[in-house]
Amino acid sequence: MIDPGAAQAVVKQLNRWYRQRAKPHGIIDHYHRGTRMCYTAVSRAVASGFSAFLLSIAVVLYIVPNATAEKSFEMAVFLRTLCLGIVALAILAPVQAFREFTVVTEDGLIKSNLFGRETRMSWPEIGSYQIKPDDNQVIFLTTTKAKLTMSLSYDGWQDFRETAARHLDPVLYWQLQHSLTNLDVKRIASRSTKLPGWAKWFSTGQKR
Repeated sequence: MIDPGAAQAVVKQLNRWYRQRAKPHGIIDHYHRGTRMCYTAVSRAVASGFSAFLLSIAVVLYIVPNATAEKSFEMAVFLRTLCLGIVALAILAPVQAFREFTVVTEDGLIKSNLFGRETRMSWPEIGSYQIKPDDNQVIFLTTTKAKLTMSLSYDGWQDFRETAARHLDPVLYWQLQHSLTNLDVKRIASRSTKLPGWAKWFSTGQKR
């Protein structure tokens, strides 16, 4: 069994790795007349590799006869159902990485999910935000509790900041700017300022 804590730590490091390799600028979206923010090439490559890995498991469970041979009927049905679930996940993961995007315009944000459904939010509507670094998400909220979620794994966050500086509420913008700038700096600083045991003993000995 995989330790949930270890798996969570791996996901956190992977998300941080995505953020560090994101490009500052997105691409021009002529249709919406803005800047399109998409998943990074690294995150797309990982999603594709993960999909290939899951599909290989599904092939073993579904095609190889020995995988369900000499199993009870209930167990065989469970394995086949699990196989279908794995295939669905393997298909959706790369599709989301390649199809989901957010366009930043002078009027607001336009989010398109993997099914092509659009969610729009104008700059004046944005009243608050939530940042979830472990999930690589920034969630913008309106006063009516409508929300629009963007990934920190997108390319183009510098374009977003430049446009938001012109249209977002100044106080909210500077709060968001500070949060995004110090997203990973805080964690590095907190670890670097913590002295190891031998250093604490040595510094204490000097004071004496």
